[in-house]
Amino acid sequence: MSAEVPTGSQPPTAERARKKFRMHWHVVLTHFPISAFLGAFVFTSLHLITRNDCYVQASYVSLVLGAGAMLPLTATGWFTWKRTYKGYKNRLFLTKIWLSAAMIVVSLGLVLYQTLHPFHVLDLANEPGHVFWLAGVFLLVTGAGVEGYYGGQLHHR
Repeated sequence: MSAEVPTGSQPPTAERARKKFRMHWHVVLTHFPISAFLGAFVFTSLHLITRNDCYVQASYVSLVLGAGAMLPLTATGWFTWKRTYKGYKNRLFLTKIWLSAAMIVVSLGLVLYQTLHPFHVLDLANEPGHVFWLAGVFLLVTGAGVEGYYGGQLHHR
């Protein structure tokens, strides 16, 4: 048996292979904030049900991770938009850009708020002033879902 290349086909060059397997970092990074914000929402909800402070700490850690992941996610999204889509401005892209900026502001605001208040103070059931924590985390989960929906409308080649 010989390892000849069939006539009419050429072996892939390194350049074609590189293009074929090029990674879209924005798409890879997208899953981190979504799962972190969902985790923060679930842990906050569990805290409301069980009144266990460990869930508040888990919610805070998840939110910190999600907020931290939003920064490189937004940066890679911006570069992908500029490079791949040539900065094309339509409703889909503008919605994703504004939503991402809003999610950064909300997530960093919640992290700052929780950092300034000890974990045992964040009791959503007994302090109405802390209800915005749950509302903010819910907004982040909803925003992540909307971002994912619009991201699914794009076709990466």
